[in-house]
Amino acid sequence: MLGARGIDAPFFPDRRSVTTYMFEVYYKAPPNPAKGAAVTDRVFSLGGRLDYREEPGKNQSGGVCLTYEVDDYDLATKAALLLRESGEYVEGPLD
Repeated sequence: MLGARGIDAPFFPDRRSVTTYMFEVYYKAPPNPAKGAAVTDRVFSLGGRLDYREEPGKNQSGGVCLTYEVDDYDLATKAALLLRESGEYVEGPLD
């Protein structure tokens, strides 16, 4: 389950804790850079950022997973909803 990620900074008292909301977008292999860029652009327009991209290795089966982070829960939820409405398979931010 994806959701809020809090970072405690006890050794850095001048830094505030950060909470980000994560969700993942999955699609079937092979990797499609144009599709990944289009999804990333949509998420970026709502204040999100690509955190991690996982692809199957050569001669391996499996899908592509794009993990995004957004600092605001409402924006993360909105981004996930918009991607779902456009036909993407999305897990999170609190699925």
